[in-house]
Parts: sequence; structure tokens; C-alpha cells
Amino acid sequence: MQKNYSKLWLSVTFFLITSIVSFAQGVKGIVKDAATGQGIPGASVVIEGRSSGAASDANGGYTLRVGAGTYKIKISSVGYETGNISVTVKGNEFTSQDIELKESSSSLGEVVVIGSRSTTIRSNTDTPAPIDVITAKDLQATGQIEPSQMINFVAPSFNSSRQTVADGTDHIDPATLRGLGPDQVLVLVNGKRRHNTALININGTVGRGSVGTDLNSIPASSIERIEVLRDGAASQYGSDAIAGVINIVLKKNVDKLNVTSQFGQQYAGDGGVAQIGINRGWKIFKEGYVNVSLDVRRRGATNRAGDYSGPVYVNWNTGAVADRPAKFQQDQALIAQNKFSLANNMNVGNSQVDNIGGTVNFGIPVSKGIEAYGNLSFNSRHGKAAGFYRYPFQTTQVKKDIYPNGFLPEIHTRIKDLSGMIGIQGDSNGWRWDISNTYGSNSFRFEVKNSNNATQVEKQTEFYAGTLNFGQNTINAGVAKDFGKEIGLESFNLATGLEYRTDMYKIEAGEEASYKNYSPGGNAPGAQVFPGFEPSNAVDVSRNVFGAYFDVETDITKTLLVTTAVRYENYSDFGSNVAGKLGLRLKLDDVFAIRGAISNGFRAPSIHQGNFSAIATQFVSVAGEGLVPRQVGTFRNGSDIANAFGIPKLTPEKSDNYSIGLTVKPDDNISLTIDAYQIDIKDRIIYTGTFQRSNATVAKILDDAGKKDVNAAAFFANAVNTKTTGIDLVLAGSPRLDKGSLDLTLAANFNKTEVVGDVKGTEKIPADKFGNTLFNRQERSRLELAQPRNKITFGANYKLGKFGAVLRVTRFGEVSTLDPANPNLDEAFTPKALTDFSMNYKVTSNFMVTLGANNIFDVYPDKLKQTTAPTPTLTTAFDNTSFGRFVYSRNATQFGFNGGYYFLNLSANF
Repeated sequence: MQKNYSKLWLSVTFFLITSIVSFAQGVKGIVKDAATGQGIPGASVVIEGRSSGAASDANGGYTLRVGAGTYKIKISSVGYETGNISVTVKGNEFTSQDIELKESSSSLGEVVVIGSRSTTIRSNTDTPAPIDVITAKDLQATGQIEPSQMINFVAPSFNSSRQTVADGTDHIDPATLRGLGPDQVLVLVNGKRRHNTALININGTVGRGSVGTDLNSIPASSIERIEVLRDGAASQYGSDAIAGVINIVLKKNVDKLNVTSQFGQQYAGDGGVAQIGINRGWKIFKEGYVNVSLDVRRRGATNRAGDYSGPVYVNWNTGAVADRPAKFQQDQALIAQNKFSLANNMNVGNSQVDNIGGTVNFGIPVSKGIEAYGNLSFNSRHGKAAGFYRYPFQTTQVKKDIYPNGFLPEIHTRIKDLSGMIGIQGDSNGWRWDISNTYGSNSFRFEVKNSNNATQVEKQTEFYAGTLNFGQNTINAGVAKDFGKEIGLESFNLATGLEYRTDMYKIEAGEEASYKNYSPGGNAPGAQVFPGFEPSNAVDVSRNVFGAYFDVETDITKTLLVTTAVRYENYSDFGSNVAGKLGLRLKLDDVFAIRGAISNGFRAPSIHQGNFSAIATQFVSVAGEGLVPRQVGTFRNGSDIANAFGIPKLTPEKSDNYSIGLTVKPDDNISLTIDAYQIDIKDRIIYTGTFQRSNATVAKILDDAGKKDVNAAAFFANAVNTKTTGIDLVLAGSPRLDKGSLDLTLAANFNKTEVVGDVKGTEKIPADKFGNTLFNRQERSRLELAQPRNKITFGANYKLGKFGAVLRVTRFGEVSTLDPANPNLDEAFTPKALTDFSMNYKVTSNFMVTLGANNIFDVYPDKLKQTTAPTPTLTTAFDNTSFGRFVYSRNATQFGFNGGYYFLNLSANF
């Protein structure tokens, strides 16, 4: 990575030459929490019938400058019930009016920011595209400790499940929206682009071949709310926003200390969790704020491996059938003699993770109408996971002088995530302007322990395998103004801006012993489980991206809202693209509205996909053999090997998005939204199936390139076109009760992704019986079947005095896996419903205790199909359990397979 990337912070000098003339009369006061009396920052204060309004400052103060008259004012803030008051302004003076809001756990009618650059206040039922608003209380009520899992159980269109035996992906959860890929959803923090991880997923998981954003690097204690825009938004925010946008809004409250902690454990007795989160805000310079958060958590490993029933010391599963019974008996005798345990000799479950992270979010008034703002964050994570057990009979992988009984290799990761954003914004004669610079970086260090290099003479057991690095610097400048009054419309907001981004990617080679073949002749070179990155894999590259956007949002009438946007982007490595969007919302009356949007989008290949290469040990499914270890080489597009295979260079993905929806809001206590959508993606990038050297043409290409130790090859390719269709439904209500309050939510997502048209293959390596095909049945199933096609959640939150209870039921739809070549090994896993329940009690006004359980009925996914115990006459792979080691599928998981979890939450406010 370029040495000067850390110096790319923007130095901004902005000269404001203007005068602002305003009324010397209006309404001012403080928006307060009804329970504590403390000011609520960021509350929306709007005069009904007008598009203008104000937001409360860090102390809860607000000012509305209006002429004499009587006004109805609507006040709303995330996590509070909406308030309505009537105020009369007389003469040339301000009328003082403080406002109190009561807490609410419902996100009904929440004011949203994402998807618009207008100041017109809109609720999530007034927007032209569907938006979920998830408050900090919603997140905490899930009983989860990581943001990705919190969102997973409150937003049906969002999916994220922990992976196992998948190298680095054990430590960063792939997250998807509307059944698409992790790299087809854009993540923002306070409305600014968040950087991706350095890791690219190349193992057999959801999102294989993609690069996502690590949501768990953001402390949960720092989050005020999360806005999920469920619609294509590349024309507004740029590349990646094909499925939608997730905007994480950080807290900016002051004069309050909040401490939360959780202690929990799986029903099975493992997976212990200890977590503490601290958030504190301070007033600075009278109207400014600084808010600081710190999260520390430890997540213990879980293990749901089955008992092993395959060969240990003698491989009786190969060779002449007549010889197998004797080999089998010999192996059984050695197992007994060495007291080798066949139970749980693998770790199949959650990795162990130790995590610490923090944020600082601030806003400082510079002068009248001008504010400097920004945030800083860091995250450090140490992970420990394991690969496949290496048994003594695997003589090409095991040094018996170190491990006479084999070994379970471990992958230890050190993940560091840093980001910082600084900006300045203001208002000059109605022109709102904003200039900012955002920098983020992620590094992923691999260390291998309890392993060996089978070609090495030395008895080395620990290896440094290399480091992945990704950095991103983004400069933004934008202006916006509402011309509605000048042209006689309710609103006509025009916004335009420029963006310049630099992406930086670096692979650092591991130590020599982690990858080198010291004695060519058959043994597997490099550290077992994760051979280190070689010097030939090392890269230090960067690219530049220039973008310009223009959008208009206008209330043509009180009932018709129209939004349009267009964005141009130019990549130094992939060329240019133009994306556009048109959205409408029409109010039929005070209850019903229809909305819809049509847009085109794009996703440029990530800098990782264009420059990653490695040789890694992967267990691949081979016809007649089942799961077998293979040294799989990933080769860069444009390399001699890729050209020999006929793999073309990567090009951007292109998308067309269509949506239409209905919103129903009969009163303030109930709302219904139904949105249907279709997303067509052309030239979708996939990570290919493995081309194995059992094919003579493959073997020759690899040998000619000097890759005699490589068993198979894989690439990134624009191989397929897909069509995704679906429906989102959200019904929320807060029925009035004689005693207490009750918030109910029923939400669902139904989606289907299909590969359409011909697969763009390579004629140089035609498909054969060994599974040599660019896009095989297994890869197709990852796109079409590996994620739930439907997900339904029901939530109920009840409060009565100091007592509260939360019930949530989440139903995950069916998922399936297909074998690359053998349909008899296809698997389907039926829908399952998980039930979570917790009770809380306010011991004092400042201290709350919550006791609960997630998955209280200890539900697991369907088990993999397993035949009877193997016999010494077995000639082919008989199921997907790898001789019983895998009880549940690791390739398609609806919700993981850890079972029930009970926890104790303690929270305090001071």
C-alpha cells in the first residue's frame, strides 16, 4: 500500500461571505425526555403543512423562526413517541415552549435520513422507497452482542450467519440484503461511505468470492439507530448499492453515561459470552457535543462436530477392494492401541473471538450556521479457529516425528480496523454545503499454530502466513437548496456534489516456511490448513475513483413526491459508468399511499477481486472421493495462467431495479408497508468452481506455469446473469391498553434468485466428469439456494411500570446445497422457527436487569443425511458428513447450529 496513504486527510479552508437575515420572532424551547428531564439531541421539530423545520441541538434546544400566528408542531425522535402541540406566536418576540417526549420501543413513523438529501422531514412510511429504522433499543432487545446478528433478527431482508471451518471467514460474518451478495450492499456511517474488509471470501460459504463490510467492527454501544434502505441506490451513493444501503447513525447525546453488559452461554455448555459497553457524552463550546463509546467482548468457541468414523492410521478407503477388510481391522487395532479419540476431533462451530472497539463522535460549532463534525473509530479482534484434522494416514501432510497421532491445525487472526472522518457544514442564504474527508483501513494478519510443513526438516509448528491490507480515502463536497417557495411548489430540493476516492490494497507475504516446498517429491508444501502468501502473491496497488451526482426531490403537490438522481463515476482501472433513478410517492388520501422506483446501478469489481492470488488448502467435493484436501491456486485475471484457461478480465456488474409498494397508516399507532421488487444483474462476478489437474489440459497448464504442487485452479469471472424477485412486508402497531404499553411488529421477506441465460464459460476447458466447469451445480446453488428464500419475524414488546417483556419469533425458510457432480449428494434443509424471550425489571430509575434466552426451544437445523457406518468395502463417498464429522451443513446455514443461548443483561444510566 502506498506509504503516504495515511497522510491523505483533507485540509479544508472554507470562506463564508454572506449575511443571514431572519425573523426576530418564533418559537424556541427544549425537547426533553419525559422520564429524566434531560434534553434530547437531534429531535425533529416540524410545523405541520410546511417542509421546513429544525433539529434540536446537543442540549435538546430548538428554534423555529416564524411570523405571528398559531401553528401545529410535530416533534419526533428515534426511540420516542411522536408529540403534537399547538403554539401561538405574538408580536416581535419568541414564544418559549418546552416539549416532553415519552420513550417508545416502536420504530413506527420514525424520521429517516438515508435515501434523501432534502431537509423535508419524512417518516419511513412517507418515503418513495422502503426503509427500516432500527433503534438502539431494538438492537439491545435482541439479546445479541454483535451488530450483524442484532440486525439479522429484526430486519427480515437482512441475512448474516456465522461460518465455520472457512479460514478467515470464521472471523468476519458475511452479511447480505435481499438474498444478494455481501458486496452488493453499501454501508455508511453517519451518511458517509464505510470501507470494506481486507478479506475476500474464497471458501465454501455464502458470499463466496465477495468482499463485504465488517459491521461487527462498529461498537454496538455507539449506535443510535440503523437505517436500512431496501432499494437500489447506486445513482445516489455510488458503486455497491445494488441491493440497498445500510446507514449506521452514531450517538451524539450528552450529559449521560450508559453502561451495558451481558453474560451468557449456550445450552450445550460452551460458547460463553462476556461483554461490556460504555457510552458517555459531553457538551463542548455550549452547543457542541462529543460522544465516546467503548465495547469489550469475548465470545467463546462452540463445537458441534460429530464422531469420526473414517480411517486414522491406515487408509482402508482406497486401493483394491479385496484388501480393504484387512486394512480396516489394522486401523481399528491401532486406534485402540493409541487410545485415539474419535469423538469431536474437529472444531465445528463458532470461532473464539476477543474484541475491543471504540468510537468518538463529535460536532463543534465554528460560527453562526457553521459546524465542524467528525468521528474516529478503532477495533481490534483476535480470533482462533481450526481447520480439518490431519490424520496419521495422511502422510503427505503430517510429520509423524512431531505428530504421531495427527493434529488439528489452528488459524489465529489479528484484525485491526481504523477509521476517521472530519468535515465542515453550514448554510449560506439557503444553500446547505458540506465538505468532508473519510479514511478507513482494515488489516487481516494470519498466523498458523499447531501445524507443520510436511516438506520441512525442522520441527516448526507455528507460522506467520501473511497479512491482507485494505485502505480507502474518500473526499466529498456537496451543496443543496430547496427552491420550492421560489417556484411555487411545496418543495423542490436540488443537490449536487463531487466525490474522489482512493482504494488501496496490499498483500504481504508470509515467512518462507509458511509456503515453501523444501523437498519436492510428493509432500504438501507450506503450513497445513493455511499455506502462507508467497512473494509472487504479494501486491501493493491502488486505484482512483471520481464521482459526480445530481439529484432532485420535489413535492409537486401535497400528495405527489418525485425524486430523481443521476451519478457519473470513473474508475482508473475499469472505466466509466452512469446510473440513474426515478422514484414516486403518491398519497391517495390520509391513510393510503403508493410508491415505486426504477433505477439502474452498477458494482465495479473490488480491488481485491482484481488483484488477489494465493495457494490455499481447500477441501473440495470430488466425484467418487467426497471431501478431499486440495492445494487450490487462485490466479489473477490477466495472468498467463488465467489467459491459458480462457478467463477474461473482469468488468463491472450492471443492474436494473424495479419496485412498487403500498403504505397504509390509518392513525399514529399502526402502519403497514408492502413492497415488491425485481433486481436484474448482468455480468455478475463469481468465484469459479475448481479446475482439477485430473483433467489433462488443466495439468498441462499448471505444469507449464511451474505450479506442479497445485492440485486445482480457480478464478474470478463475470460468469452469470441473475434475476432476484421478492416482496417485503412490515406491519407495526401499538394498541392502546388500559395498563402498560404494547408494541407489535410482523415483518417478512420473500425472495427468489435465479440464474438466467447462458453461463459465460471457457471453451478451453470444457466440463468433464471430474467437475471441471467454470460455474458448476454447487456454485449455482450458492447463488440460488444457500440463503433462506423467506424470513418472517414477529415481535412483541410489553411494558408495565418497572416490568417489561420481549417476545420474538423468527422463521427462516428452506435452504439447499447441490453437489458439483453427484445429484445423490444434494441436500435440502426445511424451514425452522426460533423463539427468543426476555424479561426486564427496572430496579431503580437508573438500573435495569434483563434475563432471557435466545432460541429457547433449542432448535437446530436439519442434520446432513448420513448413511450407515462405513464398511471396508466402501468404494465411493457416501454422504456429505465427511465420515460423520459434520452433523450440520457448513455451506448453507439458516441461523447457525449452536442451539439455545441464555443470558443476563445489566444496564445502567447515570
